[in-house]
Amino acid sequence: MPATRPTARTVILVVFASALLAAHASGHGPTSTSGAAPAKIIFPVIGAVTYSDDFGEPRAQGGHPGNDILAHRRAPVVAVEAGRVVFWTRSASAGCMLYLYGRSGTTYQYIHLNNDLTARNDNQGGCIAGVAYAPGLGDGQSVSGGELIGYVGDSGDADGRHPHLHFELHPGDGKAVSPFPWLQDGERLVHPLSQPSSSSALR
Repeated sequence: MPATRPTARTVILVVFASALLAAHASGHGPTSTSGAAPAKIIFPVIGAVTYSDDFGEPRAQGGHPGNDILAHRRAPVVAVEAGRVVFWTRSASAGCMLYLYGRSGTTYQYIHLNNDLTARNDNQGGCIAGVAYAPGLGDGQSVSGGELIGYVGDSGDADGRHPHLHFELHPGDGKAVSPFPWLQDGERLVHPLSQPSSSSALR
C-alpha cells in the first residue's frame, strides 16, 4: 500500500506549530496561548525613549534579565496591562521598584524608579507615592492598562547614571523572557489613560 502524502494544509499546520514552539523556546516572541504574555501591551514609558534588545547581555550579577528603556528623569511610567501593583523597596540594587501582576497572568517588573525631588540626581526622595510611584497609588492596588503608576529614575545601582526603566516580562509568572518584541509592538501613549484612584477593584 503506497504511503499517504501530506496535504498542503497538513504541511502548513506543521510549519506553523514548529514556528510557535521555536518562538516560545527562544523567549523572543509574543504569543496569545494560555498562560503566555498578551500578544500586545502598552509601552511602559511615555515620551522620548531609547532602548535596544539588551536582554541576556553580561552584567555583574549575570545575564541582563530585561530591557533598559532610557528616558528623561520623571518621565511617566504606565501599566502595560490591567492588573495589580505591589511595591518593592527593600533592594539596594533595584532601588524603588514595583511588580505589576497582569490580568493575563504575566508578571512585569519596573526597576530603578525615581527617588529624586529635583531635576537633578539628589536622592532626597523615597520609594513613596508622588516620588517613585504615582500620587495616590497604593501598595496592592488594582490598576487599568495605561494608568500612571510611577516615574523613570536612577535609584538603586543605577544611581548617577542616565535615568532609565529596567523592564522585565515574566509570562505565567515564570522565567524572564526578552521584552523587546512586546516593546517594539507596544501601543505608544501620549499621556496616561488614567490616574490612580482609591478603588481597589480590578477594572
